[in-house]
Amino acid sequence: MKISVIGAGAWGTTIAELLGEKGFDVTLWIHSKKAINAIQEWNENIYYLKGVKLHSIAKYTMDIDEALSGAEIIVLAVPAQKLRGVISDVSPSDVPIVVNLAKGIEINSGKRMSQVIHEIWTGIPPKNITSLSGPNFSFEVARKMPAAAVIGGEDESILKGVQDVFLTDYFRVYYTTDLLGVELGGSVKNVLAIGAGISDGLGFGDSSKSSLVVRGVSELIRFGVALGGKKETFYGLSGIGDLIATSFSKLSRNRWAGEEIGKGKNKEEIEELTSQVVEGLYTVKSVYFLKEALNIDMPITTAIYNIVYQHKPPKEELQKLMRRPTKKES
Repeated sequence: MKISVIGAGAWGTTIAELLGEKGFDVTLWIHSKKAINAIQEWNENIYYLKGVKLHSIAKYTMDIDEALSGAEIIVLAVPAQKLRGVISDVSPSDVPIVVNLAKGIEINSGKRMSQVIHEIWTGIPPKNITSLSGPNFSFEVARKMPAAAVIGGEDESILKGVQDVFLTDYFRVYYTTDLLGVELGGSVKNVLAIGAGISDGLGFGDSSKSSLVVRGVSELIRFGVALGGKKETFYGLSGIGDLIATSFSKLSRNRWAGEEIGKGKNKEEIEELTSQVVEGLYTVKSVYFLKEALNIDMPITTAIYNIVYQHKPPKEELQKLMRRPTKKES
């Protein structure tokens, strides 16, 4: 089986190597000449996955048409806000299964990644478009530390097939037909993780962050259900599972970005500090505008949006949250 992975960031590289180790014919599309040269010379993605040797990826290419040609499964490992630009001028030669890895909501359209893919690649039926999500850090999975993820889509038979493709003795994959819930859980948790990082940056402790995260779960579920997701999905790997990992791990870019904000930096300064995309910095805007349009009560998300985009002082927004009218826990 030929599998093409589009995007050679840390997660795309990790997944490409994982699938290659299983014996699949894997092609990894890389957009950068210096990155492909480094991988071919060192057998290592020194820019995004330093320290992990690559031995199982059959082919590297900068030609995306070549990468897509003949692929039975296409894995899209492209940041959410860049996905449309990457796939707009190309198309698969056949009718493959598509597995999206990005966790985000497009800012301008408010669309989930599966919607963006179907809008552009109209020849691929919706049942062939899936999303993989969960509490997974590339650094750990690449080193074969046990982890679990969930694949969401419409067709149960396709999902079972994809589950088998990705399953290893260290990477356990579940599936669900609640694609919308999987995508929303993976997206909104990035926003809440920024809030958790802000708490860290302000010097608060675990009590503060745990309180914020748990109340954030209520917002995630409220938002997800309002958009049509299933409540139980948000209690699973792509919801609470991913939120816990992203809010508390030192490996989380979203938590790190929030911490830097708590210390006084703004969005632009943070982006200059890293070559990797911090999805939550963009998704907070998407989620904020969607929740405003649907009139969903999400005070933590509002506070994070005000801090990131309105440049409000974090402690000022915290006081607004703490001084809200009292209510029964729900």
